[in-house]
Amino acid sequence: MNEELTPSTPPTAEPVTAGPRDAAPTTPPTEGAVATSAASAGAIVPSDDAPVPPPQNLARVQRRMMKITAAVLLGMVIIGVASGFLFKTDYVAFVPGSSRDTEPFLVVEGIEDFPSDGELHLTTVRVRDRVSLWGYLWYQVDGDAELVQRSQVFGDRTAEENKELNLERMASSKDLATAVALERLGYSTIVGDGVFVLQTVEDTPAAELLERGDVIVGVEGDPVVSPTQLVEAIGGRSPGDFITIAVERGGNGVVEEIPVTLAAREDDPARAFLGVASSERVDLDLDVGFSVALGSDNIGGPSAGLAFTLAVLDQLTEGELTGGQKVAVTGTIQVDGSVGSVGGVEQKAAAVRDEGVTTFIVPTALEEPTIQLVREAAGPDVTVIPVEDLEGALAALASLGGDVEALDEFAAAAG
Repeated sequence: MNEELTPSTPPTAEPVTAGPRDAAPTTPPTEGAVATSAASAGAIVPSDDAPVPPPQNLARVQRRMMKITAAVLLGMVIIGVASGFLFKTDYVAFVPGSSRDTEPFLVVEGIEDFPSDGELHLTTVRVRDRVSLWGYLWYQVDGDAELVQRSQVFGDRTAEENKELNLERMASSKDLATAVALERLGYSTIVGDGVFVLQTVEDTPAAELLERGDVIVGVEGDPVVSPTQLVEAIGGRSPGDFITIAVERGGNGVVEEIPVTLAAREDDPARAFLGVASSERVDLDLDVGFSVALGSDNIGGPSAGLAFTLAVLDQLTEGELTGGQKVAVTGTIQVDGSVGSVGGVEQKAAAVRDEGVTTFIVPTALEEPTIQLVREAAGPDVTVIPVEDLEGALAALASLGGDVEALDEFAAAAG
């Protein structure tokens, strides 16, 4: 920039040697000169003490960036939450089901029946297949739930195949429960003649030698007519023992003697294991002059067998088998009246507790450590009574004030 001089002061005779910024005018500029200089610069120079204001749209830009950041973070949270629900784990959750009175499931025709003031409850467990990631985390802290690897529950079956299998087992269980009850009342309704193979467990001796539909009729020359007898025959031996089992195949009545080397149980390596899921094959004669029909409302599995047997006995006799109380029951019923083990008992205990039932009959076949867990799940207000067989269950009901003698009176009249 060129240096400006006021027009009223002539230049000195000496040449100007200072630079444009260092030289100072000999005479202060007039107001007109200052105005002219400022105008020519095109701006007003602020003082050193005044803050420099930001551009007028900076605050607007900052607000927009904050909104964008918040939207991005919210979107990431939504995607994360949705992914947690959509991602399916390889686990199955057992959660409490229901505790329901059996009387609405019974229809008796051709003979007088006796509705009860008390209630005999069957118990169920709900199965949540392939729980989500969030579900997995939730069930980890849910004291009433149990997470199990899917392969341990379904094996190589699909969920639909497993449902069909359980419905089949329920159907056979209802017929057997009715037959056992009628047998207790003096009718000849049961002839057991073997153990159906419903399923074989992968990587066990049974998987290589047996098929679904085979019927095991003996072990080492001794007859076997119930799963309980089969378990006892195998359980009394050791892993690695060599035995012979008698198997009927194809429904043709031909029996084969099959040699087997027993394996070890995964959960108890000291115990022998054949590797089959089974049910009784029996000849049932339910033609006794009246009919008893049992519904199940799409409930699967055989674990309501004992409950149904007791319900039939209660419905056909005048007395109150429960003493007028609400009693929950779980356990399979077998040809010889023995009560078999069941799964999901801790979740069933929680269902009993939530329903307000104060007595829960369970199989002794669960063994004491599991029974203790059942007691803990049921809570202090529920009395858990383990029983070995039908007579043990009737004794438990008698201790509650149940009229068990009415069964003997009916049996005497029927005979």
